[in-house]
Amino acid sequence: MIKSMTGYGRGESQGKFHFVVEIRSVNHRFLEVFVRLPKPWLSLEDKIKNYIKGKIIRGRLDVYVTVYEEKLPVDIKIDKNLVNNYYKKLVELKNEIGFEGPISLSLLSLMPNVFTLEEDPVAEDELWEALSPALEEALNNLIYMRTKEGGNLCKDLQARLELIGNKVELIKARAYVIPLEHKEKLVRDIQRLFSDVSLDEERIEAEAVMFAEKSNITEEIVRLQSHLAQMQELLNSDDAVGKKMDFIAQEMFREANTMAVKAADYYVSKEIIDIKSELEKIREQIQNIE
Repeated sequence: MIKSMTGYGRGESQGKFHFVVEIRSVNHRFLEVFVRLPKPWLSLEDKIKNYIKGKIIRGRLDVYVTVYEEKLPVDIKIDKNLVNNYYKKLVELKNEIGFEGPISLSLLSLMPNVFTLEEDPVAEDELWEALSPALEEALNNLIYMRTKEGGNLCKDLQARLELIGNKVELIKARAYVIPLEHKEKLVRDIQRLFSDVSLDEERIEAEAVMFAEKSNITEEIVRLQSHLAQMQELLNSDDAVGKKMDFIAQEMFREANTMAVKAADYYVSKEIIDIKSELEKIREQIQNIE
């Protein structure tokens, strides 16, 4: 079944790290994935993109990764050179001002940048193992929503295609009548304008045949019906069919315009207007199909 490109999915995983992943998807001609990660986790960006590209074909996806209560191992570093420099300067200051008190370790420990906290690096595989369940859950929820929305689009498109099919059948029936009506009108006009002139049946027949050839829309009807059948097949496909359907809709527009010009008939033109109106709505819906 076809899928929409619009959707939202959320996933969560808790363990050593608490991850929440949110994915928002909107229409796009191609696949674009934008990942927003906390700075310490930027190394996972490519893995996230590749994982998503394995399951999504089209759309713009914004992926938000939030980490709560992260508890990375921490190591305390002491800058001994800086401590020695502080000590020497404090001794100089003590001698200069005549201060007799001791320079204590507690005083040195309060000096800026003596201690620094450094998080021990965590292996990328370990981070991915912690994140991937949340990502998978969010992506599955997104796909479910896109599939559900695709089902609604499918019902709407099927109804519109069926309506167009009915219109084409009316045009097909009308196409057989148009040459006959033209011949009758031609005879009436000649009799009205030249009542005292005998009719040249062969000439009238030749004119009628010429008009029938010019106004023949059988090929366009066959192609339009073929396009309708292709559309129905694509609606039941599990592949990404949005671009194909858009192309076929354009071809259907072209066939409808050609039919209106060639037939030069009020009733056909009326049905063509309705067909083109439905095709416009179909194309709008197709823009949201993966």
